Amino acid sequence: MEPDPLSVTTEYLAALQAFDYERARTLLADEGFEFASPTHHFRSADDLVRFMALSGGIVQSIKTRKVFASGPDLCHILTYRIQISEKQDVAVAFWTQVREGRITRIEAIYDASVYRDLFPDE
Repeated sequence: MEPDPLSVTTEYLAALQAFDYERARTLLADEGFEFASPTHHFRSADDLVRFMALSGGIVQSIKTRKVFASGPDLCHILTYRIQISEKQDVAVAFWTQVREGRITRIEAIYDASVYRDLFPDE
């Protein structure tokens, strides 16, 4: 029996919180994967995981505030505690789609103005 979408996404977020990118990768689809956010777009789970391993150090914690589920679609309202120059909280809407026990799509929606101010050429 394949795991339900909520447990897959919950495990993925726990792996991110633990900086366990190998475990996070096992929860992402090998083919047909897509990640979209205001600052990045990946069509490869491996590319996303490589990026997270390089940039994940700014994440201090991830707190789940609310979860909505509709079949394979889940929306987590999260608070990311990050530290770039100073610690700050970032509200994130994290929409995942899970098929056959793996995440096939992630869309992260957040205010990216602080990030864009730090890295204007990206």
